[in-house]
Amino acid sequence: MADEERRRNQEAFIAEKVNTIVATIAFGMGIDKSNVRYVIHTGMPKSLEHYQQESSRAGRDGLEAECYLFYSGGDYGIWKSLMSDMEPEAQEIAMIKLRGMYNYCTGGVCRHKAILRYFGQDLGKDNCDGCDVCLGELDCIGDALVTAQKILSCVLRLDQRFGGGYTALVLTGSEEKRIIENNHNKLSTYGLLSDYSKQTVHDWIEQLTGQDYLEKTGEYNVLNVTEKGWSVLKGEEAPRLLKPAQKLAKVSKVVEDSWEGVDKGLFEALRRLRAIIARKKGVPAYIVFGDAALRDMARRRPSTSQDFLEVKGVGEKKLQQYGEVVLGAIKDYCQVNSLEMDIE
Repeated sequence: MADEERRRNQEAFIAEKVNTIVATIAFGMGIDKSNVRYVIHTGMPKSLEHYQQESSRAGRDGLEAECYLFYSGGDYGIWKSLMSDMEPEAQEIAMIKLRGMYNYCTGGVCRHKAILRYFGQDLGKDNCDGCDVCLGELDCIGDALVTAQKILSCVLRLDQRFGGGYTALVLTGSEEKRIIENNHNKLSTYGLLSDYSKQTVHDWIEQLTGQDYLEKTGEYNVLNVTEKGWSVLKGEEAPRLLKPAQKLAKVSKVVEDSWEGVDKGLFEALRRLRAIIARKKGVPAYIVFGDAALRDMARRRPSTSQDFLEVKGVGEKKLQQYGEVVLGAIKDYCQVNSLEMDIE
């Protein structure tokens, strides 16, 4: 029945009886429809090869087309977790591709130029006149140069030995135990961006990385200032840094309490992982884990099987079924975002 319904929907789309179709990434292979006017991704693909192939299904007739990509940092952790059971050599290649895709999402360079560069080609100019970057659709901060100099200076003050999450904590003036123990609260760059959230500063660090002012090295993605980064420190060129997202409207006390202590980015990452597991097993998502369980995971951030069992809605059966992959996803997310684990 499902195959028959899928076939009818596909034929209706091709015959233009419907204008929009929601489909998996496999849809479109071999389908001859040249006048697709838009492609919307609701999550980050695992590589630029996949993104280029999927987005290029729009505008095959040479006319205008729109491509939208909605992503979050949690997408990176989910893909990394799903790649954990690959052979070491294949996993290394897959991770390089995943990092390239994430850099594309977080970078502020011409989209066309970034894709061509990834495939070893050159656009030949700095402006393609067709993407959100080149059309000036990005809402950037006005003092990007000064902000970038503060970030790059902090990386240097930390002796280029820490990742983006930790660097963001120092810049925002965090009083976490490890910051104090390392005496990084005494650095001249400590708290320079305390007017902003840790997530906002971390996003800026990712944007500087995507624009090649910073680079990540080693297993723990340690930050290093590049040659381009030094030109920013000297004031010779300025990067693009996006304005922070506007704060959401106030919510009720009941809603506020239900989210207390929950890392919302981790919750969303776990929600997407739950959807993947549910599709593989052919069951509704809530059968895998309820939202209350996911919120408690994002609140406690367990690192061991024993701590995982303390999560509301998790028993021995759930631990055996999903423990390894979920704990792996939580660990990866916390590592990337410099979050403490095993919160009581």
